[in-house]
Amino acid sequence: QDQNFVIIWVLLTVETEQTMFKSEFGGDVVMGCRFQPKLSNPQDPLKVTWHWISGTSSREVYRMDDRMEVSASQDPAYRGRVTLLTEELKDGWAKLKVSKLRIGDSGTYQCLVQTKEGADYKDVTLSVAGPYKTVTKHFRKAAKGDELLLSCESEGYPESSVTWQDGHLQRIDPSTTAVSTPEQLFKVTSEIHVPSWDKNNYTCSFTNDGISATFHIPDETPIPLAKNDTAFILLAIAGIAVVIVAVLIYRQRKGDRSINSSCGQSPKCSRNG
Repeated sequence: QDQNFVIIWVLLTVETEQTMFKSEFGGDVVMGCRFQPKLSNPQDPLKVTWHWISGTSSREVYRMDDRMEVSASQDPAYRGRVTLLTEELKDGWAKLKVSKLRIGDSGTYQCLVQTKEGADYKDVTLSVAGPYKTVTKHFRKAAKGDELLLSCESEGYPESSVTWQDGHLQRIDPSTTAVSTPEQLFKVTSEIHVPSWDKNNYTCSFTNDGISATFHIPDETPIPLAKNDTAFILLAIAGIAVVIVAVLIYRQRKGDRSINSSCGQSPKCSRNG
């Protein structure tokens, strides 16, 4: 009897057509395992369980017992994000759709299928990446010296290195830092110092995904005026104002003298006086 039980138990087999799945942060993925034989009767008992496993620990991603979803034991991280494609069951597929993917969803998933023919499982691997899609540029005067501080910033996963080069294709060594965000992405910031009087282009490139941004110095760099420059401009404006006032006063006095001179030679001016 024990031998017959073992023979029946292995009648069900589970296979996968694909063992590695790749997707992007915030996207969707459908992972599946195929079980044979297919159900001869749609009402036959069927249990499907998906687990995320790591070493000796695991978390339940999805469970269906006799065609009823069981959420009581589901890991909270997956609630509202996973669906079993039930229309595929009749064809022998236990396909799981995971939505709004997170970096932490990466890992090994185990698909377990149980029918009246027995039980079997297979493992698949999911890798979730966060592409670096946009670069934010910043520039400002450096704290010391007559230099500009150029910086590029972007978010993605895994951590990316950043390279810089000028318009002559000369490499520049940057200062690059990376901090983890609440979404488990990396916020990568890379900076270089360049002379403020330089006329050149500087390009930062994130090596993971090849995105880049270019600074055109000095064309697109609105640098705040230094204190000395501001004082000089204010003095120049004040000087121009003084000259204008002096000219107006001079013209007014010259006009008064002309009127007085004309009146001195006219009998009419004398009578009015």
